[in-house]
Amino acid sequence: MPLETLMDVKDAARYLKLNHMTVYRMAQRGRLPAFKVGGAWRFKRDVLEGWLSRQSRGGPKLALVVDDDPMVLELMQHMVSMHGYQVTAAASGAAAPLAAIEQGSYDVVLLDLILPDIRGTEVLHRLKEMKSNAVVAIVTGHADAGVAFEAVEMGPTLLIRKPFSGSDIASVLKMAGKQMVV
Repeated sequence: MPLETLMDVKDAARYLKLNHMTVYRMAQRGRLPAFKVGGAWRFKRDVLEGWLSRQSRGGPKLALVVDDDPMVLELMQHMVSMHGYQVTAAASGAAAPLAAIEQGSYDVVLLDLILPDIRGTEVLHRLKEMKSNAVVAIVTGHADAGVAFEAVEMGPTLLIRKPFSGSDIASVLKMAGKQMVV
């Protein structure tokens, strides 16, 4: 993506009608969809528009759940929807709608590490490359701490061990909700 298609802090501040220091602090705290290029915060206009639209209408909050076990997938989908989220479910890494993530559509992603077609860490790597602002929670039943450690090393992610409880899911969603508050 050419740099001229990105907005800097001052451009984003004018667009959002906010003080430039407010925009800078929001980006720094992860409360505004942004990413760093050469040490400076940059913004995509279409991602900001999607974020602003969700903020102004107060929802719906969007979640992506990825797990290859149909029962776990259905359970997570139900638990997340009970908290007021619109949920997209995917049974594999290839089925995960990464294009929607790139557009800033999802507020939270619950991602199984071991998938039939691709490792969850590869999906997580793609998320990080896209500079997604979604809260990501790794969900794993694997005793192999190496895989989980690899995922956590990639950046800010949460870890939920299977079997999980409703309070584990609620904690992740609470963190995602805090990130959306301006």
